[in-house]
Formats: sequence, structure tokens, C-alpha cells
Amino acid sequence: MAEADRTRPAIGDEHLRARVLRWRQQSQWFDVAYRVARERRGQIAIVILGVFLVCAIFAGQIAPYEYAEQIRGARLLSPSWTHPFGTDEISRDLFSRVVYGIRISLSVSAGAIAIGMPIGVAIGYAAGYFGRWTDAVAMRFIDTMLAFPGILTALVVLAVLGTGTREVAITLGIGAIPVFARLARGQMLQEKERDYVMAARTLGARPIRIIMRHIAINTLPPLMIQAALYMAFAVIAEASLSFLGLGAAPPTPTIGLILNAARPFLTLGAWWFLLTPIAALALLLIALNFLADAILEATSPYVRNK
Repeated sequence: MAEADRTRPAIGDEHLRARVLRWRQQSQWFDVAYRVARERRGQIAIVILGVFLVCAIFAGQIAPYEYAEQIRGARLLSPSWTHPFGTDEISRDLFSRVVYGIRISLSVSAGAIAIGMPIGVAIGYAAGYFGRWTDAVAMRFIDTMLAFPGILTALVVLAVLGTGTREVAITLGIGAIPVFARLARGQMLQEKERDYVMAARTLGARPIRIIMRHIAINTLPPLMIQAALYMAFAVIAEASLSFLGLGAAPPTPTIGLILNAARPFLTLGAWWFLLTPIAALALLLIALNFLADAILEATSPYVRNK
């Protein structure tokens, strides 16, 4: 009986391995996710981003104070058990403000991807698949967008739309369009001449079906990597625009506004005022870059054939 009990976990493990293997064979998405979760950098990224995501979703429950709440007698206090990140110049808890600031950074970067990636990919797919005048018109439009410096485009868009987190997300989303369009076009040019696409055309499949059902699944891995990298860029850009006063208005706790407010107090020895938001921002950027590296490793043909 004891020997039989010892074999039960092993049998269960074999069933689980067989089921996971079947899922990996049936779904490329599951296979990529499995490989990312098995890769060391992917594990680190998942843990860090998971913590940040929980903080962003449950900021109201995790933060001990409201982001604009002023605490009597707590001006420029160094980190302690009561205030893990210290307090700022008007007695606000920095840990609470950084937690809310991470929520804004993640929402702005995700919003930029949600706006720029679908539009850019659609333009790139159409230009690469149909070619000729479609390619010429689409690429001249993309080249025109790339001709303007990013900061100038941001200034123009924010001057028209106004300042705020939503406006910053739209601005960064517009900036993402040419990035994804050029990448999607390049991937489409590689894939559209492959045998499986020729076979689908021979069977009478329509272009939209060929693109969405057959080509997209093979071109999305590089786009996913670019999405992770652009999210990291969007986090930096949002902090930079807020630092320059072009993002959300105070007392909204964006990372850029916190850093801007910390500048005058560096000479007073309030090192935590600058260091804690920078550390949170750096950790988020490291996690996003690790995620991009893990996706690249998981989708590499040399690794997938192992």
C-alpha cells in the first residue's frame, strides 16, 4: 500500500506533463507562454510585473494614505516603518504616491500600445500584402510621421488635446503607429511568399482570411517583443513629459511629477525623495526589458526546435 501511494504523484505528474505537451502542440500562444514562464528572465519579469499589476489594480487598498493626503507634522521624513518611502515636501506619503504613480505609468503605456499597435499593424499588413500603390501610399504616410521628431509631435498633439494622462496615452499611441507599421510590413513581406500562403491562395482563401488566420500568427512574436519594448519606452516618455509639465497636473502622482518636485530638495539631504520613485521606475523598466528578452528567446526558431 505504501509503495502504491508513492507512485500516485508520479502518475499524476505524467498525466500533467502529457496534457501540457498536448496544449503546447495545439496552441502556439500557450507554447510561447510556457517557454517564457520557464525562462529565468521571464520568471523574474512575471514576478515583478505581477507585483506592479496588483499594486496598480488595488492601489486604493495597498496604499496606506490617499495620494493627495497631507499628514500633520510629517514633512520630509526619511523612510521608516510608518512611511516606507518617506514623505515629500508637503507631508504626503511617498509610498502611496509611487503606488498610484505606477498605476498611471502602466495605464498610459498600455493605452499607448492599445492605440498604436492595432493601427500600425493594420497599415503594415495592408502595405506588405497588397503592395503597389497601397504600399507606396501607406509607407509615404509612415515616412511623413517619422520625419517629425518625437518631442515635436508630442508638443503639437498635447497643444491640441491639452494635458493629462489620457492625452499623453493618445500622444504616445500616435508615436507608436510608424514603429509597428514598419515592423509589420517587414514581417508581412517575408511571410506572404511562403508555401502555406501560396497554398491558401490556391484554395481560394480571401486576403483577409489569409492575413488573419495564417500569416498573423507567424508575424506576431516580433510584434509582441516590440510591444514590450515600447511599453518600457512609454513609461519613460510619460515620466519625461510629466517632468516637463506636459503630462498630468498636480496633485496627480505621476512618477515624473514626483521627480520634478524632488529636485529642489536634493541639497537638503532628502535623498529618498528622488531615489524611491527612480528605483520603482527602474524596476518596472527592467521587468519589461526582461519580458521582451524572454519572448525573443521563446520565439527563436533555434530554441523552439529543441
